[in-house]
Amino acid sequence: MAARSKLDIKKEQVLQAASEVFARFGFDKTTLEDIGKRAGLNKASLYYYFKNKEEIFIAVVLTETQVYMDDLQVKTLDILNVRDQINFFLTERIRRYGEVIHLTRLSIDHLQKLEPMFDEVYLETKKQETSFLKTLLEQGHFNLPDSPALVAERLFQLSDSVKHDCIRNAGRFVSGEIDFTPAIAQMEFWVKVILQ
Repeated sequence: MAARSKLDIKKEQVLQAASEVFARFGFDKTTLEDIGKRAGLNKASLYYYFKNKEEIFIAVVLTETQVYMDDLQVKTLDILNVRDQINFFLTERIRRYGEVIHLTRLSIDHLQKLEPMFDEVYLETKKQETSFLKTLLEQGHFNLPDSPALVAERLFQLSDSVKHDCIRNAGRFVSGEIDFTPAIAQMEFWVKVILQ
């Protein structure tokens, strides 16, 4: 295993500090000064590691998403029935999205502004999740309408679709927490239909 550089170590410290500050104040109220103070750096020093608050936030989300995905896969595999594993995995990813929005207190306006920056997070997550779902589908020996890889991709897209529909139905200027219960119920329904 290669030794980490001082730059990598310092970036990890900044991301850890930023994660704590975003969790405490939310994205909207967090400043670079807050992050710098928590990391033991001044605001100008942060620019050596990151371009702006948005870039720091995306890096925090990417790091936390990876940790969450690893944990979710372990919890999913603890379930005995493959159909239940798939249902749990897909509904938990919707539930997690709601937690992230609430935890960071990211307004819908900022969410929409940052959405294009989430491409890297989205593509990496999609690749990992569809690969994991494909493996589960293969283990389940279901009578699928298409290849396990294609069904995994469609299940991932369906999960995203019901999640985003729930956000849209909540309204663009929602000030409170979004209730993802309808999206989770809808996902459970579709998993049952697709895997029968």
